Amino acid sequence: MRINPDTLPFFNELEKNNNREWFVANKSRWDAIRKDFEAFTAAVIESMVSLDPSIGHPQAKQCMYRIYRDLRFSPDKRPYKCHISFFLATGGRKQGGMPGYYLQIGQEDYGLHGNCALGGGIFMPSPEALAAIRQEIFYNIDEFKQIMAEPAYQRFYGNDFFTMHKLSRVPKGFPADWPDGDLLKYKDYCTMCEMPQQYLDTDELLDQVVERFRASVPLNKFIQQAMYELI
Repeated sequence: MRINPDTLPFFNELEKNNNREWFVANKSRWDAIRKDFEAFTAAVIESMVSLDPSIGHPQAKQCMYRIYRDLRFSPDKRPYKCHISFFLATGGRKQGGMPGYYLQIGQEDYGLHGNCALGGGIFMPSPEALAAIRQEIFYNIDEFKQIMAEPAYQRFYGNDFFTMHKLSRVPKGFPADWPDGDLLKYKDYCTMCEMPQQYLDTDELLDQVVERFRASVPLNKFIQQAMYELI
């Protein structure tokens, strides 16, 4: 299964013409891209639910993000995002502050590189959730490091997490000289990788996406356990 072949050309053009007039004139193209992406999202959900039942059986459109940017607090007044994306969250739908699986196709944005970026984990957890995750790592460090050492995990994600901010010191409440203290400094615990562009226009895309998400399932389950009382 593949995405609409006009997806990247559309976003390349939108990046240069990010205004309502151009978008309205090309709305039929966007509608076709969104329709095909919804079908693709549904196929990913069907493949992932057996690997991580916590995502449930949401409708694909409940997991997809709108193309309209939130301009309320942003100095960047471009009206449209230059990518299409979904998030399969613990509990279903696209709930923020929960572990899940994210995929973005289009222009580089939000600090993500490449025309297709995807991964798992948790982005912008609440202070309570972040504290619980750090505590789980501290008390179960061997299990956590074993998850990160798995060959599939290493192949796609390596040893770092995608995060918007990382502390310079071990957070308060933990020994400053703890050997694995660096793993407690993250404020987001996201796995993230680029999908080689060669797969975007082929029927291999679905399998390639699921393969990368599968490598992040153990991390997501670790985070779910840490957040057990908060979910």
